[in-house]
Order: sequence, then C-alpha cells, then structure tokens
Amino acid sequence: MITVGSISRESAANLFPFLAEKYRGRRKAVKNFTHLAPDYVFWIYPDGSLYDAKDSHKLNTPKGHRYILNDEPDYGGFLRGRVASNYGPQLIVVYCREEALSADKKKIQQLVTGLDQIPIPIQGTTLVISDNGDIYGTVNDLRARLKSD
Repeated sequence: MITVGSISRESAANLFPFLAEKYRGRRKAVKNFTHLAPDYVFWIYPDGSLYDAKDSHKLNTPKGHRYILNDEPDYGGFLRGRVASNYGPQLIVVYCREEALSADKKKIQQLVTGLDQIPIPIQGTTLVISDNGDIYGTVNDLRARLKSD
C-alpha cells in the first residue's frame, strides 16, 4: 500500500478511519464514503480536460468513449474519480493503477489539470487517494511532485 506526501497514514486515518493501515473492508468503506453524497464525479481526458460524470461514471462516460468502462484500471488513459466531503474534510478518490499518482508525472499532470477545472472549491490540503486506499498526499503534494526531478 502506497503512502506518499506530507500526510502520514496515521494522520489521514484520524480524518478518514478507513485509511488506517489494517482496516478491514477498506475498499467498501471508501466506496460508501464517496458514493453517499459526492461533491463532484468526474472523468479526466488524457489531455487533462474535465468531463462532468454527474452522479455516475457508468451512466455518464465521455461521448464516444464508452469502451473505457471495460479497461479497468487504465480506463483508456482517462482518470476516473470523485470528490466527497459528507460535511467534513474533502477527499478526492481516483480509480487508477496503484503507482499512477505516486510517480508518473504525466498522470499527475493530467489529474492536476483536471482538478483545476472542477467548478467547486478544491483546497490544496485536500487528500488524494486511490479506491484501494493508497495515499498520494494532498493536492499541494501532487503539484510539488510535478516540480521535483
């Protein structure tokens, strides 16, 4: 399980208990949190363009790209995700390969470019995780990772 960025797994688990290292049923808990009342559901094209998936990735794929649903976890180069807060701290969950947002600068740039277009406020301190509970750090951490060599 990946944990990178300025937030330790222990600190993240204080905000989101399902991120604790030995949490049983983590994936289901992440899904329950992000599907309860998502703030925003998105697809991000490979070029970083944002697509509003309304309330469902499956029902609202980018036009002409329905095939991406059958290409899990790569989604034809698209990034799939949700922003959720449930009246607490904001969390961004991205469905992707485990290592995609820890080291792949192209994928990190794609995500950051897409997040910049979301029509709701996204704090730089918002935590970004995978649907499996990998922690990629905050949005600010991702931006910093783009600048590092």
